[in-house]
Order: sequence, then structure tokens, then C-alpha cells
Amino acid sequence: MRQFDAIETEIGPGSPRPTNVRFQVLASACVLAVLTYILRVGFATASAEFRGPLGLDESDIGTLMATFLIAYGLFEVPWGIFGDKHGVRKPLTSVAVGGSLATAAVALAASLPKGSLAIMGLLVTLRFAFGMFQAGTFPSLSRMMADWMPTTERGFAQGLIWMSSRLGGMLAPLMLVPLFAWFGHWPAPLVLVAAMGLGWAGLFVPWYRDNPEHMRDVNQAERKLILGGRAGRGGDIGATPWRAMARSKSAWALCIAYGTLGYSGNFFLTLLPTYLRTHRGLDADTAKWLHALPFACGVFACVLGGLISDLIIRRTGNRRWGRRLIGASGLAVASLAVLATLRVSDPFWLAVLLCLTFAGNDFAMAPAWATAADIGERHAGTLAGMMNMTASFTGASMAIITGRLLKAGDGTTPFLIFSAVYAAGALAWLFVDASRPLAMIEDESLPA
Repeated sequence: MRQFDAIETEIGPGSPRPTNVRFQVLASACVLAVLTYILRVGFATASAEFRGPLGLDESDIGTLMATFLIAYGLFEVPWGIFGDKHGVRKPLTSVAVGGSLATAAVALAASLPKGSLAIMGLLVTLRFAFGMFQAGTFPSLSRMMADWMPTTERGFAQGLIWMSSRLGGMLAPLMLVPLFAWFGHWPAPLVLVAAMGLGWAGLFVPWYRDNPEHMRDVNQAERKLILGGRAGRGGDIGATPWRAMARSKSAWALCIAYGTLGYSGNFFLTLLPTYLRTHRGLDADTAKWLHALPFACGVFACVLGGLISDLIIRRTGNRRWGRRLIGASGLAVASLAVLATLRVSDPFWLAVLLCLTFAGNDFAMAPAWATAADIGERHAGTLAGMMNMTASFTGASMAIITGRLLKAGDGTTPFLIFSAVYAAGALAWLFVDASRPLAMIEDESLPA
């Protein structure tokens, strides 16, 4: 209300209230986040089904997960730079179409001889392609939110996007496991879920525009609301401020914090189904629910983290602690909860602790992505890409290390590592200052 009152004062009493097109844009981003994680977690769910028929072991699955994450990391920054310079309409269309086709093509592996090198060659190629396309999703969505959302709504917006991703992660096993049983095989369900990404792209392309001024349904009041509280965004964004990023302690700390989150959190996206089936000895139905429930908790934790972060900033005006406190506390809780899983054997308590771990993980998600927009502003896509690139590489190392440990029968060491890494992430958050954007660091470096 304060924002609208300020706008009304500037443009005159009786002016129309701001339109809500930014929320339609946010809704389109949330739908894409759902679909992205249905495809991503869907492959992990399917891996428990096709591992035997294709002649693969846990180490092979870990290699495939790592291949995806390496490609994901390599292309994060290029996609972010492209989106910053040219807008996100083309990147988001490309990631939706390319990721869908790469997922559908996994079904071709069923036609190859069991245990052949051709299977691994095909799957490695497709997982690399999938990672390459998926890498553009969240840096582009971060830039979209920087363009479309007021600074005081970014935490909430990022919370909704990551809530949606967790909803997709929850839906993937709940959708696919029954489809596998109904079809009696795994290829067709993957093709069906992949088709949803093509449908999203078909609706998005003719409607979306990168600049609020180019969307005819956006009125002047909403444009002013979107631009309030940030640096001017007119003209060419200029060269990427690599020097300012290198000098920004907050940018480094944010990448480290998110990297630790990427190491431990990616276990839920990749190897958790295999762990539950082979090391906990759970049946397919029980494992399905223990895989889905943490994502259900993440749905609420993502939104809650964003809401509380924004609330602290609105009440105190302190963006530094509004982002920092939520990120650090979430990872601290995750560290303790994942360590405690080693002490339980009952599936109920295992589910409780896995849910608490992932809730702590996701409590820190919205503040992290909102901070990337706060610090990066016109270069939000590039900084978000660097942050997510770090998480992708740490996640790739997790997939390789954890895959080999699980293959060797060690189900304890991975969780000790997860706990220690989460604790390191909580400490890194204490060095993140969302109130110091790159533009401020650039200005400080200029001669007086």
C-alpha cells in the first residue's frame, strides 16, 4: 500500500491502480519451474526402473547425474550473460523445448542391447544436452524477476518459483511410478511428461515480452511500481562487471553458500531413490513417498523463506540481515537433520528427518536467488548463473563421490559429508551482504 500511495502522489490522485501483469509473468515462471523439475526428478525416478533392464549400476547412475550437472554448470553463465544482454524470451523458449526433446530421446536407450557401451554413450550425450538446456532456466528466471518484480517482492517471487520447482519434484515420482506400472515399461511415461514442456513454450512465445513497457496490458502505475527502489535501467546494460564481481565479498560468499547447498541438496534430486531402494531396503511404493515428501515440504519452505526474508526487510529496512539470517538458519537446520538420519531405521522417522533436511535446504533458496537479483540488478542473470554454476559443479562432485560410496556399500559417509557441507554453507551466509550491489562497488572504484 505504501508503494501505491507513493505512486499515486507522483502521478496524481485518482490515477488507476497498478495492473497485475507482473503476477501473470510470475505465474508463467512458476509453471516452467514445475515442468523443469518434473523432467529433472523424473529422470532420477526413472533410473530406479531402467537401471536393471539397461544393465547399469549405481556408479553408472552417478556418472549420468554428474554429466547433467557438469553441463548444467558449464552453461549457466553463458545463458545468464545472453539473457542480460538480449532478454529472456528466447532463452526460456530454448530451455523448454530443448530439455523436453532431450528427455523424450532417453526412451531410445530401450532399443539398444542391454549393458552395451552404446547405452551409456547415448545417455551421457542426452544428459549433457539436457543439462546444457536446463542451465538457462533459473538464471533467465532470475533476470525475469529483476525486470518484472519490485525489490520488496523479489523474495516472495523467488520463493514461489522455487516452491513450484519443489512441487514439480514432488509430482514427478507420484506421476511416474503409477505410469510405469500402468504401461508396464518406462520409456512411454518419459515421453509423455516431456511433451508438457513443448506445450508451455507454445503458449509462452506469442505472449511474453522482456520489457514491461512492451506489454500492452501493463499500465503506467505498474511500470512505476516495478521500477521503484532500484537503479535506473534505461539504455545499454554495458559490459559485464567482472572486476566488481571479483571484488565483491558478498558475491563470493553467495556462490560458496549456494555451492554447499548444491552439493547436499542435489542428493534429493539424483540418488535418493537409488539409496532408498538399495541401502534402506524399501519397496517401490514406500520409496516413492519418501522421495516425494521432502519436495512437498520444500514447497512450503521456499515460500516461507522468501516471505520472512521480505518481511524482515520491510519491517527493519535491513536487506543485509533480511537475506542473511534466513539463508544461514535454513542450512544450519539442514545440517543437523541430515546428520540425525544416520540414527534412525524406521521409515516414518527417516521421512521426518529427510523432510526437515530438505525444508531447511529450501528455506535458504528464495533468499539466495533474491540476493543474486539484489546484488546483480542489471546483471542479475550473470550473477545467478555464477551462483548456480558453483552449485552444479559441487553437485556433480557429490553424484560421483556418493555414487561410488553407495556402490561400495557405504551408506554412512555420504551423510556425514552432507552435514558438514551444510554447516559450511550456513557460515558462508554470514559474509553475504545483499545491500551492496555491484553498481556500488563499481562506483567506489571510480576516481573521485
